[in-house]
Amino acid sequence: MPGKAIITIDIGTSSLRAVLFNERGRVLAVSRRDNPPDYLDGGRVQQNSDTWRALVPEVLKDCAEHAGRLGTKVTALALTAQRSSVIPVDAQGKALYPAIMWQDTRTEGLCTRMATSHSLVYGRTGLRISPVFSAVKMAWLKENENHVYKVTRKMMGIQDFVIHELTGTFVTDRSLASRTNLFNLHTLDWDDELVSLFGIERKLLCDVISPGDIAGYLNAAQASASGLPAGIPVISAGGDQQCAALGLGLLGPGRMIANTGTGSYLITGSLTPAADPGMGISCNVAAVPGTFILEAGVLTSGSVYQWFRKEFYREPLAEGVSKYALIDAEAAASSPGANGVILLPHFRGRGSPTWNPAAKGAFLNLNPGITRGDMARSILEGIALEMAENIEALEAMAGKAKSIEVSGGMTTSALYNHIQADCYGRTIERPDDAEATALGAWISCAVRVGLYASFGKAYEAATEGAPHEEFQPNPSNFAVYRALAEKRKEQYAGLSGEH
Repeated sequence: MPGKAIITIDIGTSSLRAVLFNERGRVLAVSRRDNPPDYLDGGRVQQNSDTWRALVPEVLKDCAEHAGRLGTKVTALALTAQRSSVIPVDAQGKALYPAIMWQDTRTEGLCTRMATSHSLVYGRTGLRISPVFSAVKMAWLKENENHVYKVTRKMMGIQDFVIHELTGTFVTDRSLASRTNLFNLHTLDWDDELVSLFGIERKLLCDVISPGDIAGYLNAAQASASGLPAGIPVISAGGDQQCAALGLGLLGPGRMIANTGTGSYLITGSLTPAADPGMGISCNVAAVPGTFILEAGVLTSGSVYQWFRKEFYREPLAEGVSKYALIDAEAAASSPGANGVILLPHFRGRGSPTWNPAAKGAFLNLNPGITRGDMARSILEGIALEMAENIEALEAMAGKAKSIEVSGGMTTSALYNHIQADCYGRTIERPDDAEATALGAWISCAVRVGLYASFGKAYEAATEGAPHEEFQPNPSNFAVYRALAEKRKEQYAGLSGEH
């Protein structure tokens, strides 16, 4: 009998991929396509939705063909994606306007006008009003592109948009809905008062399902384009950070994970909605139904490193030599503290713990003796120290984590992991597969289709025998970074006026 396989679709900020998993959660094949958004003036970050329409069938076809060669039967698809982007669509699901991406800051003025509603919105949704989240993007469209708004049938996220492409249904799962500023964590449904507050019509919002539910079934057109069987279930596994947490074994309270990609997210679990008095920590629906995550977000991290590579490492290298390896080597040659250089990684505003969309990125304390290696190290330290400040805020709510499990593209750098351990002052654990998001989507789907009785069982099966790397903190470096953390807080406060 052929084995049963699941394909997960993982749509990130700068790329998307499909991953073919077997029944034990082992990766059989990966198909990836680069797909970055457009960064425009005025804080606009947007993307043509046709890119997802074109690329998703391509990666699915690659995995379907690999499954065929192995004699493996694909029995389900699971989706996970970046959250809080907005695509207005017509009745057929066709995009009417470029996707307004989660990093887009064109709505800063609208957020400022609504600032008196922060407390109301945070108390119900676990999120303060921010350009990151979906509701102000929808309100901006109504205010500035009313001709689009008037003919819109649904306001969709990227995951919802792709689900509609695959199945024809207009649904979103609660983990994604909880990133909109419109979803009530206590009723687990859209909040009519908040919908009215943002000036949106409820009929434009998708029906909500639980993460891990079947969103629909693969339609004939997509089956033909991908080579997969028509009618197989398509599961909405949850938002990308929720799935990353699940893929790292965050099944409830007591653990903390740090996922570092384009942005960075620190996540711990909660059995009930929890509120931060300072409204800096977000609370969202988790990928495990009936639970929640507490989340602290650094809006730009890997994207800063990508920018630095592009602008400061333009020289041609020998074939096979990676520019990232060169950056790491030069950063490693700089001492802890980067010869006094401090990076504030607020290239798209500041997220947790003191949300400030007007904050800007900055290199501080430059002098003629500074090298680009010092600046490179300051980027790694700046991201890790921003994360460390958020760890303090999360632990004030959820208790201390003895170790932190890390994932994401930047954790392929051993230097960055050592810096994380030194900045956090505790053990860093990194699974052999640094990308946990697709695995979390597989776990969600595997439970839904009955391969495993629980999330814990599916996680155990997928990670059995999998190696972990550990990075131990250096006490002397930790002392350096503790002093640096206080200095950078003072300098940020002086620049931003937050005293």
